[in-house]
Amino acid sequence: MKLFGAIFFSSILGYILLFFNVFGIVIAFGIIAGSLFYGISQLLSIKEKLTMISKHLDLKEEKVEMSDEEIERELERFSKNGG
Repeated sequence: MKLFGAIFFSSILGYILLFFNVFGIVIAFGIIAGSLFYGISQLLSIKEKLTMISKHLDLKEEKVEMSDEEIERELERFSKNGG
């Protein structure tokens, strides 16, 4: 529903900006380009945060080798505890 509202609002804003001829087109282009650049910058910041988190987890992660029987026992214990 939010997407529909955003599309509807954008359509109305675009229709209003058409009355301003060239100036309205420049404003509309600025809104679209600004939104795209802001979205890209937000995606890059999320990527940086996820990279830092994954590096942090890789440093703390222990390498554990388990046999098939141990894995089956752990799965049974997990399922019995309601997990």
